[in-house]
Amino acid sequence: MDTISETVTIKLPTFHPEQVRAFRTTASWDYVALRAGRRWGKNVYGETTASDHIARGMTVGWFAPEYKRLSETYENIAQMIEPVKTRSKQGEVIRTMTDGRVDFWSLEDENAGRGRKYHLIVIDEAAFGKKKILRETWERSIKPTLVDYAGRALVMSNTNGIDPDDFFYSICHDPLLGFRQFHAPTRSNPFLPLRKPTEPFELWVARRRAYFDRLRADTPPLVYEQEYKAEFVDWSGASFFALDTLLVRAGDGSMQPADLPAKCDAVFAVIDTATKTGKDNDGTGVTYFAFVRHGLTYNVIVLDWDLQQIEGALLETWLPTIFQNLEHYAKACRARSGSVGAFIEDKASGMVLLQQAARRGWPATPIDSKLTSLGKDERAISVSGYVYRGLVKLSRKAFDKVVTYKGTTRNHLRGQVVGFRIGSKNEQREDDLTDCFCYGVALALGNNEGF
Repeated sequence: MDTISETVTIKLPTFHPEQVRAFRTTASWDYVALRAGRRWGKNVYGETTASDHIARGMTVGWFAPEYKRLSETYENIAQMIEPVKTRSKQGEVIRTMTDGRVDFWSLEDENAGRGRKYHLIVIDEAAFGKKKILRETWERSIKPTLVDYAGRALVMSNTNGIDPDDFFYSICHDPLLGFRQFHAPTRSNPFLPLRKPTEPFELWVARRRAYFDRLRADTPPLVYEQEYKAEFVDWSGASFFALDTLLVRAGDGSMQPADLPAKCDAVFAVIDTATKTGKDNDGTGVTYFAFVRHGLTYNVIVLDWDLQQIEGALLETWLPTIFQNLEHYAKACRARSGSVGAFIEDKASGMVLLQQAARRGWPATPIDSKLTSLGKDERAISVSGYVYRGLVKLSRKAFDKVVTYKGTTRNHLRGQVVGFRIGSKNEQREDDLTDCFCYGVALALGNNEGF
């Protein structure tokens, strides 16, 4: 009986030189901890490695902290191995004609991987999994999947503070766990920033050097160390948003809150609301912002804020006051585009507010899931550069305002924002206004084309 063989070619991404060095350095390691800075290319590295394995008929388990982090990787791998792909189940498994397979697991499932056997497992963004739970999931569910084939583990992540309970921190510091680490800061990606098509090499090298110098100067030092150098940073005791950066320097050299802008491009509000559950940290916060453009630069001024405990039934009477206040500030600040409305988290009682606003024709927009899916620390880090560069200021009203909330009378906005600490384990900390603050800065300065 004749056997007909077929040759199929798949094209995988080409590694940049530092990825090649990582591949060669770790080739003989059983357990690899890839500690890399932002935009180094962790996902391309992991996805390419996984695709190569399954194209050759091997089995791979891909693990990520939540399901939402799996979708893009699923699509990328499916596209890479399309010529040999035979079957797939959206977001869960891909099979190839070579009998290769990749399973996608969320680490929200403490039994992820149990009962399977893999030649390779990849854990993505390991520093952002659930602390002790991920360590236990590794020992009880994931590590045993490598026994049949004496398989390898590739654990990839940026850093996320110093915490002995954090799985990624542990495998990078405790040799008894059997991991060896490869460290790759952002700058070791030799193609950042991307070279323009007709740009002479010498000019690109000079621009690259200037770009990273500016990035370092414009980024809070601890953020730069963690996000771009992928170092383990001690955040304990560090006030993340310094008050001085939120004020303006007066003629006498003192730091003062900003005046209301005489003109601005738009005003908007951000609402962070929670349905009452009996927990002490439930609250409803709103913060008002002015978006100001100066030529090619942009600024945000926090105009006002409020923080209350509101029963769900009262939210319906509270919402109209938000739009009334926005109209007031649109006139007071002579906003060229007027009020662009309120941005609200699309969950819990926020969904009720969005529906209510839609019925009444009020401008209310759900905050993009790319923002809401981030953790509080990640959101704060994402806007820290804008604050550090002095692009965000507190108005005098926002700076001086005092409100009684849960029996405490003070300026809760200043207390929450300036008092915010990365990595805080205090689950009862009040952060409703910090959330509003971070959302507002991200919406205006991180996505200013929307304004």
